[in-house]
Amino acid sequence: MNLKNKKMAYIFLYFFSFILSFGILVLVNKIEFIPVINNILIGLGFLFFIGLQIFFLYNFTKFNIDKYWKIFLGIGILILGFIFAFYIFLASIFSGKENRSLVYDGEKYYILNVGWMDPIYEVYEKNFITMDKLDEEKLGRVFSDLSKIHDEDQREILKFLIYGRENFTKEEKEEDNHAAKENLKGSHQIEEKNEEKNKKEDKNEFLKNFTVKDAIKIENSDYGLLEVDHAGARSRWFFVKILGDEMKFISELEETSPGVSGKVDKKGNIYLKFTDVNKNETNYISRDGGKTFKE
Repeated sequence: MNLKNKKMAYIFLYFFSFILSFGILVLVNKIEFIPVINNILIGLGFLFFIGLQIFFLYNFTKFNIDKYWKIFLGIGILILGFIFAFYIFLASIFSGKENRSLVYDGEKYYILNVGWMDPIYEVYEKNFITMDKLDEEKLGRVFSDLSKIHDEDQREILKFLIYGRENFTKEEKEEDNHAAKENLKGSHQIEEKNEEKNKKEDKNEFLKNFTVKDAIKIENSDYGLLEVDHAGARSRWFFVKILGDEMKFISELEETSPGVSGKVDKKGNIYLKFTDVNKNETNYISRDGGKTFKE
């Protein structure tokens, strides 16, 4: 290879280092590789860029051009290389993935924090060297029994993603109620009554965000069920009394299944039937006007 062709090859490698490194960053942001493959590609892209830059600079010093032009171009190449290297470094930090994984029912999943200052978690299912993101509905179906997950942090993250901040499981509610009964004694009982009154007033205020049309009305009654929140395969339900164009809060239901129907018998007993995403049914009855429900 003659000198001219060598120079052209070196120049080609110089510009190729930019294209290759930028192309790898685009690739890892377009395709959801599993964390280890994702991070290896990012690292290789950065190393290739630095290596090709050093290789070009070393051979550039051998170019037979005017000394002053060589100094001027050399400084420009160094500045350009440093700026792009800094950009790649920052982009690599944002494109890197934490290798937080778990195995559930024989399948491997990844829980990734895609936030920066505040944690924002997403869950992916491994598919060879790539991953498929699980939406809220699929999360509830896949991780139907969180007790199988032994890592407490992972279990809490999945619980939040599936049920949401305000949707608690029955077990958690029972624990909260038990703790309240143990702690609230004497004068605390008065505070509890005042707090419950305030909460009820707050929930009636919260109902102003909805209209009667949003409620599922129970036939032959002035009662209704209102879905006030929804996360994945879970819903948060208020049992309300419909008064013309307004609703009055009666109670919040522990059940979080998305399907519901109800009826009232001649004695005033209220019957509710809930159906979850797996078509399992749970029945409840209230004999005190909807203040409490029992299975």
